[in-house]
Amino acid sequence: MFPKPVDLIKQIIRQGCPDTGLFLDSFAGSGTTGHAILDLNKTENSNRRFILVECEDYADKLTAERVRRVIQGYGFKGTQREELLRESLTWTKLKKADSLLASVAEIEEANAARFDNISKTVKDGELTVIGEKKITERTEGLGGEFTYCTLGPELDIDKILTGETLPDYLTLGAWLFHTATGESFDAAQAKPEKWYLGESAAYHLWLVYKPELDYLKSAEAALTLSLAEKIAKTKGKKHLVFAPAKYVPNSKLLPMGVEYAPLPFALYRIEKG
Repeated sequence: MFPKPVDLIKQIIRQGCPDTGLFLDSFAGSGTTGHAILDLNKTENSNRRFILVECEDYADKLTAERVRRVIQGYGFKGTQREELLRESLTWTKLKKADSLLASVAEIEEANAARFDNISKTVKDGELTVIGEKKITERTEGLGGEFTYCTLGPELDIDKILTGETLPDYLTLGAWLFHTATGESFDAAQAKPEKWYLGESAAYHLWLVYKPELDYLKSAEAALTLSLAEKIAKTKGKKHLVFAPAKYVPNSKLLPMGVEYAPLPFALYRIEKG
């Protein structure tokens, strides 16, 4: 990973991304692209958005953390160092050590008020005098916001269809919810014990499912009239119900505001020879 200068990335973004555009960085690294766009939005009153993708394990602690700090601002405590003298030590200069020491003393006296400490070091034939000052600074944030997302467990459709791998309720529910609505799944809304996934802009979504092959083959996994009637008691929006099978015709479901979406697990009901 080689961090890139923010100003360079800003120039590239200006050339390729309009003021209201969306910029994708598939190898986000340290998050320079996000930093650059937030800076442009602040200084140029633009409204660019960005998607940063990073697969390494530092995605949260480095990539996303940099974006958080750029947005919110951050404090810094450390030591500021300034080189005051660098002098090669030759035999001639060593013979005039008193003069050299006097020069160092003058530098110390002239800079005593500027620094907390002045260090003197001899290394590799050089004398260096360094002024050191402890600093505490606050960098103000640029504003803006972003959402940090991680990938859940892999969903292998072929393995799901064969029953080799069955995802847990929330993992499958998140996939179905987003696929059906194009919206983000909020696990806090879900009530698996009642088959409830959550609410979208248009629907209440439900999922009749347990990661058990025998259950998925059984009549318990079907959308029945009694279950549809319970679901219909939740008012306000239509209902979209995912289940391996249904025992109610659409002529009864639709007037209740219930729509059925078959799961591929209906295939489990066919015993393979």
